[in-house]
Amino acid sequence: MIRRRITGVLLATAVGLPACTGDDGGEPEPGSSVETRIGRGPVTLTVRAEPAAVMVGEPFHLVIEVVAAEGVEVGMPQPPVEDLGPFAVRHTQAPRDVPVAKGRRYRRTWTLDTFSAGDNEIPALTITFVDRRSGSATPTGPIEGELISDPLTVSVRSMLGADQQEQDLRDIKSEVHDFLGADLARLWPAAVALGLGLVVAVIAVIMTRRRRQLELQEPVIAPDVWAQTQLDELERRKLIEQGRVHDFYFRLSSIVRQYLERRFELMAPERTTEEFLRETRRSDVLTDDHKQLLTDFLRAADMVKFALHEPSATESGMAMTAARGFVEQTADNADRDADPNADTSPDPMEHAA
Repeated sequence: MIRRRITGVLLATAVGLPACTGDDGGEPEPGSSVETRIGRGPVTLTVRAEPAAVMVGEPFHLVIEVVAAEGVEVGMPQPPVEDLGPFAVRHTQAPRDVPVAKGRRYRRTWTLDTFSAGDNEIPALTITFVDRRSGSATPTGPIEGELISDPLTVSVRSMLGADQQEQDLRDIKSEVHDFLGADLARLWPAAVALGLGLVVAVIAVIMTRRRRQLELQEPVIAPDVWAQTQLDELERRKLIEQGRVHDFYFRLSSIVRQYLERRFELMAPERTTEEFLRETRRSDVLTDDHKQLLTDFLRAADMVKFALHEPSATESGMAMTAARGFVEQTADNADRDADPNADTSPDPMEHAA
């Protein structure tokens, strides 16, 4: 299928110029955030730093949020392999997308920190999308596009304020001559106390960072256990009995995609079906039988999601059985060593679907 990448001018004319919000050039208020927003066609991208001012070494959140119309596939940015500008990426969260008034919301949260004091810039981030809504395609295929956010500035403060630091330097400079002329035998207790104070301060910073990192860690759960729990919850919701076939297949294919990402590190949720299938064909993590089963399952789900096929209740039940069988056949028993007390309950936001 031939796709046309639409950028800049064509889609910008439909919704106007990007919007950016933040501070007014002054010092950010404690607890405040800074964000940038851009929208094109059926997609809006918001990037927000929470808070906008932190201390050196203090972690903060970078929230990447996309709202897209139903039928628009979104490719979210991946965490950088190395640093994000002057910031180190310490932790990432990728919750499931949820329905909202204007379609679906996709969110990623990255935990960042830095030891570089001053006004530091978070580089621009890029998301991609494919508009597969009925009536939106061009003669050559569905519309593809991308949104690029503006950079964000985060104020990183040192342990001493600028005025205090400058005053301390003046005090040291003015007393240099006194130190040079003093009796060294009377100065060593002060030097020892200063050294001990620095050691205690360093240990306190290290312990604080370690505690915060432990608080941010998520419980480990085996991918197949997670998938079967989500499939159980989907069955309990009885969407087929309610006539919500589209919602059932959308959620079913989403569970399978996320299972593949957790189990094989295949970036399934952020790619189109054809892109993902091309990757699986090049990979050797699945057998040929599993690749064919996955291909048939995802294409059948797409037919339903995009209103090209109306399955019967029997077909829907078979789709659920196929998903469970695929998870069971590809499960890694080594994952059973994961935390048995991990929370496997479904995301409460999913009940809004």
